[in-house]
Amino acid sequence: MLTNEPIKILVTNQKGGVGKSTISANLAAYLAIQDDLRVSLIDFDRQASSSRWTKKAPDIGIRVAQAEIDYQSAGLALLSARASLRKFSSGSQICICDLTWTPAMSEDFMMDFDMVLIPSSSAKFEMASTEIFILEYVQKKMARLAANKQNLIVIPSRVDPGYASHGTFTNLDFLANCFIAPPIYRIPDMDSYVYQDFFCVCSDKAIADNFSAFGKYISQKIVERKETLKTLSISGPSINREIAKKVSVLDDYRNRAKNLGFYGGAAMAELKQDSNADKTQDDLTAKSAQGQYIPGFLRKNQD
Repeated sequence: MLTNEPIKILVTNQKGGVGKSTISANLAAYLAIQDDLRVSLIDFDRQASSSRWTKKAPDIGIRVAQAEIDYQSAGLALLSARASLRKFSSGSQICICDLTWTPAMSEDFMMDFDMVLIPSSSAKFEMASTEIFILEYVQKKMARLAANKQNLIVIPSRVDPGYASHGTFTNLDFLANCFIAPPIYRIPDMDSYVYQDFFCVCSDKAIADNFSAFGKYISQKIVERKETLKTLSISGPSINREIAKKVSVLDDYRNRAKNLGFYGGAAMAELKQDSNADKTQDDLTAKSAQGQYIPGFLRKNQD
């Protein structure tokens, strides 16, 4: 890696309403204010929420850009996204990108980042959707992930104070480079802060302390990432066989979906194309009834 290359952070999820734009704008502000870093924010979302917030709040030196992605084809989408990333990250120490993920975008773009932050609510099905999103990505890119040691960070977002992340996202525990960040609490009177100021310096001490704890965590991960980059070889290690073995939890999700049908997206489309689905239905029903394919946080309590 060139020494003048910025650390690139992608804030993404395929679901809306999980706080991506809020986190993008306020994390950019935290790193600019608290760590005195040159930060650029690239807003790939059409709503432009994170860029509007950053532009209307007090100017703290963040370079803000709105970028459009050409989704006419998968190739054009990747090329246009990469072109914007190169253009608007130049000269920065940290580049944060706000993007709602879509199957029209190649996972190769996600691989261009040092860290991928995935906000998720604490709702059980959204937690499951987040796990599936990450596991599908890992399954497709496990060789390159083993080589570049990209950080994947789940952010419990808009959760109630007192939320404990222990025991959540358990199907991601085996991923060496996947972490759970400190939670970001729900803010009841959100409109009084949007566009007015940034969370880490707002007048409400509880909000400022909460977001600063999250910001400090990401800041430390950035420091660790810089050290990791010094040790990476060009060729990288071979495929992580432990990941290859344990990522089969995603197959369990897919099998369970044949019986329960609780999630959609690319994985569900694959299920519909599976001509052998009916052959295993009885087995799946029996296994599902025993709870074999149901993660702990989705199982009903047994008295």
